[in-house]
Amino acid sequence: MSVTVLVKCLERTPDMLASKIIIPVPKIENRKFTKPLLCGPGPCDVWPSVAEALNKPILSPMCDEYFNLMADIRDSLKYLFQTKSKLVLAISGSGHSAMEATITNLIGPNETMLIATRGIWDERALNIAQRHNIKAIPFRIPFNTTFSYEHIEAELKKWKPTALFVTHGDSSTGTVQKLDGLGELCHKYGALLIVDTVVSIGGVPFLMDEWGVDAVYTSTQKVLSGPAGISPVAFSERAEEKMNNRKHQPPFYLDIKLLAQQWNCYGNTRAYHHTLCSPMLWALLQCLQEINKRTLPKFWKTHADVVGHFHKRLRQYGFNFLVPKAEDRLATVTTVVLPQGYDYLKFVKYMRENYNILIFGGLGPTAGKALRIGIMGVNATIEVADAVADGMAGTLKALTKSYNILIFGGLGPTAGKALRIGIMGVNATIEVADAVADGMAGTLKALTKSSL
Repeated sequence: MSVTVLVKCLERTPDMLASKIIIPVPKIENRKFTKPLLCGPGPCDVWPSVAEALNKPILSPMCDEYFNLMADIRDSLKYLFQTKSKLVLAISGSGHSAMEATITNLIGPNETMLIATRGIWDERALNIAQRHNIKAIPFRIPFNTTFSYEHIEAELKKWKPTALFVTHGDSSTGTVQKLDGLGELCHKYGALLIVDTVVSIGGVPFLMDEWGVDAVYTSTQKVLSGPAGISPVAFSERAEEKMNNRKHQPPFYLDIKLLAQQWNCYGNTRAYHHTLCSPMLWALLQCLQEINKRTLPKFWKTHADVVGHFHKRLRQYGFNFLVPKAEDRLATVTTVVLPQGYDYLKFVKYMRENYNILIFGGLGPTAGKALRIGIMGVNATIEVADAVADGMAGTLKALTKSYNILIFGGLGPTAGKALRIGIMGVNATIEVADAVADGMAGTLKALTKSSL
């Protein structure tokens, strides 16, 4: 660069460069917003104490206050997961970051991962594995059911995978998979057990060490009742040994061996990896403290009691459940089937506009086939369950189609025993007959109550 060019560059003051601005300042509206009651499959409303925690001071990632905060989080995560493992920490990002971290740290290219597939999160695990050249093998069942151990064992025996991936609670289907003894079954065939507990942890029993789970992850925006953005993970000694002997490199940002140094998992090192969001760390600790002060057994019982009450109310209103077996139904997210002819998106929209309650339609295999209602964490109360059930009943009634056709019940000997439909005279046409028949069919479907 010549001296002349350098001088000209240095002479370019901010005022001189102002004329080069080609994108104007955007006009951002102060949009009005009425906060709804969040009763979808996630995110959930946050604890008031968590909202306060988000306003705590920003910390340097290399100061004692930051280190103490991380230590408190690790102790609470060991309680949440019920593990004595040292390799327990939290990853920046939502649940997908933790999913990718657990898979890529434990399974290398050309190694085999078996995926017990019944919902969208198992499909996401398949997608991630394939992107990292892992030999991913899904085996599927109907999405509103769960796996038998006989089925799983047959697949383990056939494929001899490096790991089995299982979703504990599936928010796309409203199912909960039994896990007790599954780790032992996996280890019998030399496989690690990876478990997604994003929507189940805290709401239903989970015992990492007792059940032989090798890798588990969750996230903050479900039962923990915090904002999305940080995801706890834990690994067994067996998983740790696999990582120490791996021949591949996982993504740098998700490398558990490096993150373990930042989180001082072994008590002998403290190395900087990246700057975690300290408000999210404060929030995570407060989420865990809310569970700590209630205790896991009591919080599990709260969810069981509330969902039991909620399901009873739904049955009273004539709603059907997507998952036929009660033991397969997830306590935190309920999937409901509407009578034929109802539009799921219109139902969700009406609930929001008229009751200010946000529930979701189906996702993945349940899209257009179910409603997904989440009553968990801070919202796991009888009051919330009643509000949602009443809102759903009101919405169903409001959206029931009116046919404006007058027919009569019985008279005399047929009173209370029959309908009387007259199609005669000027109305003796195929068009009228079809309209009445269709209206009767639609009314019958709308009034049919669940036998569950």
